[in-house]
Amino acid sequence: MNRIVKDTARLTIVSFFLQGLGLLMNIIISNKLGTASVGIMTLIFSLFSFIMVLANGNIFISTSRFVSEEIGAGNGNVRRIMRLSIGASITLSMTFALASAGLARIISEKAGGGAELALSVRIIALSLTPAALGSCIRGYFNGSRDVRIPCIGDIIEFAAKWLSLMTGTLFLMDKGLSVYILISASILIGEAVSCIYYVIKYSAEYKRFTAIPEISPRITKISTYLKLSLPIVASGYVQMIMSTANEALVPIMLLQHDTSAERAMSEYGMFEAMIMPTVFYPAVILTSLSNIIIPEIARANSAANFKRVKSLIGKIFDRSFCYSFFISGMLLTAGKNIGAILCPSDSLVGETLVKMFPVVPFIYLEIVLEGIIKGLGKQNFSTLNSLCEYIIRLICVIIFVKLYGFTGVLISYYASNVYSNIVRIAFVCKTAGIGFDIYGYIIKPFIMCFFCCQVAKAAANFIEFSSVLAEAVIYLCIAAIAFIIMYELDKKFFKRQKAYASA
Repeated sequence: MNRIVKDTARLTIVSFFLQGLGLLMNIIISNKLGTASVGIMTLIFSLFSFIMVLANGNIFISTSRFVSEEIGAGNGNVRRIMRLSIGASITLSMTFALASAGLARIISEKAGGGAELALSVRIIALSLTPAALGSCIRGYFNGSRDVRIPCIGDIIEFAAKWLSLMTGTLFLMDKGLSVYILISASILIGEAVSCIYYVIKYSAEYKRFTAIPEISPRITKISTYLKLSLPIVASGYVQMIMSTANEALVPIMLLQHDTSAERAMSEYGMFEAMIMPTVFYPAVILTSLSNIIIPEIARANSAANFKRVKSLIGKIFDRSFCYSFFISGMLLTAGKNIGAILCPSDSLVGETLVKMFPVVPFIYLEIVLEGIIKGLGKQNFSTLNSLCEYIIRLICVIIFVKLYGFTGVLISYYASNVYSNIVRIAFVCKTAGIGFDIYGYIIKPFIMCFFCCQVAKAAANFIEFSSVLAEAVIYLCIAAIAFIIMYELDKKFFKRQKAYASA
């Protein structure tokens, strides 16, 4: 478990840094171009994500899981796995790259764009193969538990992508360069540079594991590989198709509620570029944990070490419930101040952050629950449940956004996340054969959250703040320190009680 904690910490530090900078970039672009332009930027990134998932077939998770299972079965040679993974990723990505380039004009017309959007789609098509190859190699390093390489790769990709985007935004847009071309070019640069890094790192690994004798690998044929990876591919396709449909439908429904296209895109831009990144920003620790536990649980599961599987899931639940409740409390008590910092010109950001606090634990738990489910090899359930989640969300968007505007977006998130994650929790508990600890997962996290909020509030009453930023930072820091102290005390108490029980 110590190695899991260390690897999670490494990924978390990098993710905190990169996502924090990404949020800052969104704010800078919003201040320069307006929130409506941020909405357009978000739609383009969503288009890239949609095409990217179709083109790489969720290859990161497939490679990570198969490599981990191969190592867990006692075979250190993953040459056959990587040969099949790289071959599948390149073939699939090149197919979609050619299709995207050929259909660029049609895609642009359907999206309401012009020649510049068509050119943007063709530029994105060029990035698909290096992105897929990079994801495949990244999955190898994640599966072999060398998280340093993915961390550095993420930093390189982020730096190349955002430096080119910010340079273009600040210096080239005044000369007539389209925002479509600018964003797609930054995507291509980021994926190409990171892919080169991954290939260089993988070449040394390839020489190492090809020198190891190959001992009856678990996957020997492409047909077996495709059969095992099909549920993973289907899960990625379902989630991305439905997510893209939701993201495309929200601004359309907002426009039908409010006749102002500027306001509709502004609300959409604030939600996708400020509100949701802020909600998910503290969740990077759970995202990092999820990436680590997929190969860890897969390895234990393939070795039939079910006792370790139960132990891992129990510890993950304990940490995840406590942390998600704490962040929920922070949004409730400090959400308005955070929103005022992010977007001083519009109170929508702060008000929405406060309104989302009850659903945050469900959103956060989904991250680790999906990692557990994939590690257990239950992708078919994941696909079906995700499909139901997005169907609920789309129905709510169609009905409630048109009637209540932006409030309808929140209703859709409440309905879909609460339903789907209650189902996920029940499925994981049943599959792993563990009970749901009401005290450990609900009562204790609530008490810890309430205590931290009260401590931070009491301490803040004795301080005179010079600005909203200072008030938010000090409040969050005091609450975080109180949470860490309470969490460490709880761990020591748990270990002591366990020692007494054993004696």
